[in-house]
Amino acid sequence: MHTTEYFPFMFTVVGGFLKLLIVFGGAFFLLWYYLKQTRKPAPIAGGSQDHQMILPLRLQAYERFVLFLERIHPSNLILRLNSPDLSALQLQSLLVRTIREEFEYNLSQQLYISGNSWDLIKNAKEESIAMINQASSGLAENAPASDLVKRVFEVAISRGKLPVETTLEEIKKELQRLF
Repeated sequence: MHTTEYFPFMFTVVGGFLKLLIVFGGAFFLLWYYLKQTRKPAPIAGGSQDHQMILPLRLQAYERFVLFLERIHPSNLILRLNSPDLSALQLQSLLVRTIREEFEYNLSQQLYISGNSWDLIKNAKEESIAMINQASSGLAENAPASDLVKRVFEVAISRGKLPVETTLEEIKKELQRLF
């Protein structure tokens, strides 16, 4: 190669090398910056601010569902709502409506409890409603509320341990595992 041809060739090679250096340098810088931003240390579970904010909400949710389950237990529900002025049909409607309203009132709390507990709570609600409906089947249309009360307790006794009671035990166990 002649010296006159050598210089343009060198400028081309050096220019190409500088372009590669700029591209790879820029890519390296972007990758370094991205990794620096995404590799921040994970907060410690027990001491993070988020955990400290969520824990009281979780405890409150469990507390509200325990209260819900206690309130829909047949004996507590009937004690609270039974009135001698009601017919069996009116009492049945009142019991079922009350269970559904209390459930809907606490619906948003499902965000703070485990999926297993939520499934148990939904099942306990549905089983309580089914038990009331089962007890009311076969009663005369104008039967007094006391007949329904008697049948609800008979159905509850025949079932043994109620889903409400099982769910309460499971929630208490879950809370013990949290601590």
